[in-house]
Amino acid sequence: MNYLTLIKDNYHLLSKNEKKVADYILNNSLDAYDLSVGDLAEKSGTVRSCVMRFTKKIGYSSYTSLRLDMAKDTEEEYSSSLDLVENFTKSSSLSEMISKTESFYTNTVSKTYQYLNPKKLEEAIVILKKAKRIYLIGEGTSLLVAKDLCRKFILIGIDSFCFDDGPTQLTLANNLKPDDCLIAISYSGQSNIANIAVKRAKELNCPSIAICQSCKSNMAQKSTVPIFVPKLEQERKIGSIASRLSCTIVTDILYLGTIQSELDTVTKNVSQARKLLSSLKQKKTSEN
Repeated sequence: MNYLTLIKDNYHLLSKNEKKVADYILNNSLDAYDLSVGDLAEKSGTVRSCVMRFTKKIGYSSYTSLRLDMAKDTEEEYSSSLDLVENFTKSSSLSEMISKTESFYTNTVSKTYQYLNPKKLEEAIVILKKAKRIYLIGEGTSLLVAKDLCRKFILIGIDSFCFDDGPTQLTLANNLKPDDCLIAISYSGQSNIANIAVKRAKELNCPSIAICQSCKSNMAQKSTVPIFVPKLEQERKIGSIASRLSCTIVTDILYLGTIQSELDTVTKNVSQARKLLSSLKQKKTSEN
């Protein structure tokens, strides 16, 4: 598992000073690999023993092992560009732009799968299987991902709800029950609606799943199961491409995991839905 994922997944277990070490690495991931234990302690405002405790808590036997993983990941990060999308239009030809797009998508998919934590995904799927109703929340591109997952759940007969406007989303969050489930999607983790909704879900004892790339966001820390995606786009971008793809990979896995043990029922529901939709098309054709 990617070292950044291990830090994010175990962030809530860290002490105040250990979080200083984590924050420094998360904010300086391209440079931290070059630091000794003493250097990292100094940079993060802690001491050597704190760095060593942090290393053990996130799952490494030694700082050397962590440093090797950081170095490997940094080399891969430098070989790809976070600003690749903005360089598409600077390509000299369509063929070059297609090649850059392929590289960008390949890197996004690879990084996303490196970040996935099977244990967290399994916990989320257990919650989804038990839920009587599933409510999905998101803004902007995250809303598109949420609506796509909602449509999939509805197609197979799972009561799911996703609305476009923020006030309605928060109204739904205020009516959550312990046997419901909230899925909040925010690539940055900074969406006000997502953060407020997850906080309210916790107050109402309703399980929640947060999909984001920031372990320090309230939605990640207050959710029942946080699922992290990598940061592959700058906040200044011409379009949310990597964020949409990364979050969709996660939601597709959650969807497939939820239906895995109910394939016969799912197939029957989908078949009946398609027949119903087909009759609607036939009616429109006859009217024309």
